[in-house]
Amino acid sequence: MSRTIVACDGCGQQLSVPQKNGEVECPKCNNVITLAFEPRVVNTPPWLNRKLGFALMLAAAWFWNNTIWFRTTFIDDSGLFEGLAQLLCFAGVLLVAFADVIRNRGRLFGEQVNVVQPVDSDPSEAGNIGQVETFISPKLGAPFYIAAIVPLLMIPVSIQVPLILNWCSHPAFRECTVVSDSTFLFMLFLPLGTALLILNIGMRKANGPDNGVLMGAKISTALTFAFFAMMTFLMLTVHP
Repeated sequence: MSRTIVACDGCGQQLSVPQKNGEVECPKCNNVITLAFEPRVVNTPPWLNRKLGFALMLAAAWFWNNTIWFRTTFIDDSGLFEGLAQLLCFAGVLLVAFADVIRNRGRLFGEQVNVVQPVDSDPSEAGNIGQVETFISPKLGAPFYIAAIVPLLMIPVSIQVPLILNWCSHPAFRECTVVSDSTFLFMLFLPLGTALLILNIGMRKANGPDNGVLMGAKISTALTFAFFAMMTFLMLTVHP
């Protein structure tokens, strides 16, 4: 935790204290000093948003479709170009999922000051008093972590249930319980369905940018959708 220097108002002793609200006692005069720090402003580049994440995923799809051209033009190494495409896709998914958390990372550890520029304000007068409004967002609490983690915990459930029940679509060289593809799709959709349910709850209770449930649900929705899309593709191309 970062620290700062304050002076005791009783004896003038310089003290190094952590930057958090609370009370400290001066070791020289035993004076109790109450610490109260203003929430900090977190600055994030405007281009670091979900649009960049979707652009990376589109670039990954284009890169994947043109792998043969890259192999014939540059170097005949399919693993290299396929790995780059997967890396771009993975980066795009993470950026789409965690864009809100990146922009509100100060709320993970405390309050955060957000600056709002009015739409009808003149950009040339942005520095004038009254042109810029601020509001304080509270620390992200348990609702945020529940909305982000619970759907992700459903991923191992959707994987382990078919294994425990010995499900399969085609009983090739083994004994198993044959189920339809729709049953597999339902189990794979379980994490995404849970995330969408929590997202709907967060949207119904939306009260502006301070809604931690909505922010956490966006993370789990993006990650569980990526899981559902990947596993569905594997199921349709490789029979269990």
